[in-house]
Amino acid sequence: MDGLPMFWPGLFASLVPAALLNRPVGRLLRTHWAVGFVLLLALGGVATLTLLPDHPRPFWQALSWSGAVRHCTLGVSGPRPPAEWLGPLLFAPIGLAAALTGSRGRAAALLLGAGLLPAGLEAVQYAVPALGHPCDTRDALAALLGLALGALLGLPARPVLRRA
Repeated sequence: MDGLPMFWPGLFASLVPAALLNRPVGRLLRTHWAVGFVLLLALGGVATLTLLPDHPRPFWQALSWSGAVRHCTLGVSGPRPPAEWLGPLLFAPIGLAAALTGSRGRAAALLLGAGLLPAGLEAVQYAVPALGHPCDTRDALAALLGLALGALLGLPARPVLRRA
């Protein structure tokens, strides 16, 4: 977590929109407000982890930062440092929330949108090298794995949530 100075402040800042918008999102998804809260907080964590710079310098100084290199790693496997597993762990609650939505059509639409999110994030990281996050296909694959695991965990809980 030392290489991510903005993660915790960004995650705490995500609490405000999650607390304010959880009920409307829950109604939109036709599910419990807590599912909306988990979804919004996880999306805030993903945005904080992937779109905020990983260095403490101001953004305008990062534009000329020598470490800002535009490249994309096209690997499929290999060793991953423990800090790089935070992204897939943040995608698991998104999959869980998608599985717990009211109807199968809404769940499928949310899962499809969430499945496109890792590719979009990697495209932004490639397009804006000043963020300091290199594009890596392993990150996208790991995020999809976290999303699938969250959805698989949510499927058995779906009938329980319907009765509540």
